[in-house]
Amino acid sequence: MTGKSKQFLVTAIFLSLVATIVFFSPLDVKPAEAHVTKVFGNYLVEVGWGNEPAYSGLVNSAQVTIKKGSGDSAKPVINALKDLQISVKYGTITKPLDFLPSSAVDGQYDAVLIPTRVGTYSLVFAGTVEGQAIAAEIPLDDVASVDALNFPPSTGSSQDATSVGQLGTVINQLTSDIEDAKSNADAASKSVSNVVQSFQEVKTITDNLYMISMTGIGIGIAGIVIAVIAITRNKQ
Repeated sequence: MTGKSKQFLVTAIFLSLVATIVFFSPLDVKPAEAHVTKVFGNYLVEVGWGNEPAYSGLVNSAQVTIKKGSGDSAKPVINALKDLQISVKYGTITKPLDFLPSSAVDGQYDAVLIPTRVGTYSLVFAGTVEGQAIAAEIPLDDVASVDALNFPPSTGSSQDATSVGQLGTVINQLTSDIEDAKSNADAASKSVSNVVQSFQEVKTITDNLYMISMTGIGIGIAGIVIAVIAITRNKQ
């Protein structure tokens, strides 16, 4: 083998090794998308968040893409949701979503949504697409806390705790004042009741004295009448 042949062979082997390294290099591996695809008959249903990763409290959208066929040859389905109802589910809570066709991608539909809690959400499908029944619950990628985006860390949490503590103190003071006012009202009510009772007792005593007085007056008048009668008879 000549020198040029050896050099050519070494160069070929080197390029082959480089190609192999590049082919299997992690830099060439695309990250897996968070969208999930399910097959229903001859239809592909792909779901995911419009903005990923999803964070609590930030505007996002639930995204559904429906195609007919398989692999790269699958074709987008236009007006696929006319007979399909889709709701978002978190725990045991569900809410119907209003999807609109994407202006950029055929067969893709988006519904604006603000996930308010951290955790797992899913889309619940019920209905048909061009006669193909679709009834399934497909999970979305987990929603993370928006605190992961905060920098520098917010002190709002401690301020909120202080405000809550102050509010609790005010509520306790108001509760105490209400209890005191109620006690005072009860005491006043008892005082009024005692006065009424005393008035009733005085009235009873007055009525008794009046009866006694009237009886005495009646007896006195009767004595006078008897005396007058007696004197009249003696004169006769």
